[in-house]
Amino acid sequence: MADITRWNPIDDISRWRDDVNRFFQGLLPWGDYSWPRSLSHWGPSVDVKETDTDVHIMAEVPGVDPGDIDITVTEDSLTIKGEVKHEEDQNREGYRRIERRYGSFHRVIPFPVKVKHDQATADYRNGILEVKVPKAEPGKMRAFRLKVTDQPKQLQ
Repeated sequence: MADITRWNPIDDISRWRDDVNRFFQGLLPWGDYSWPRSLSHWGPSVDVKETDTDVHIMAEVPGVDPGDIDITVTEDSLTIKGEVKHEEDQNREGYRRIERRYGSFHRVIPFPVKVKHDQATADYRNGILEVKVPKAEPGKMRAFRLKVTDQPKQLQ
């Protein structure tokens, strides 16, 4: 079954911004200059791994204090929210490239299978958040017979 991912128009704008950056990098005599990435919405990159017993989600969140990460687990998805904080540097003199992302982020990752969301665990190590959620046991299919009743035809 294919995963359905919600379309985010900001992603298209980000790709356009990257194209414009590449264009101007070739024209400007001093080389590298990029629009700050902090102007765009972003979410951490994730890997989703399914084993026989669990679903593992690994998210890159370097520079985020683990206490500042908000994780919500439902029966069908995982939501990760947080903020990459930075010191405000009003003096941009000397900068040739600004790529580090900062600000708030929000990411919703759908589970590929049914899970026991109330048994999820999370660990943070070296900038990687790993959430482990046990798979739900497959439900037993129940079948039953329906009695078909014969209804007389009515003329109209």
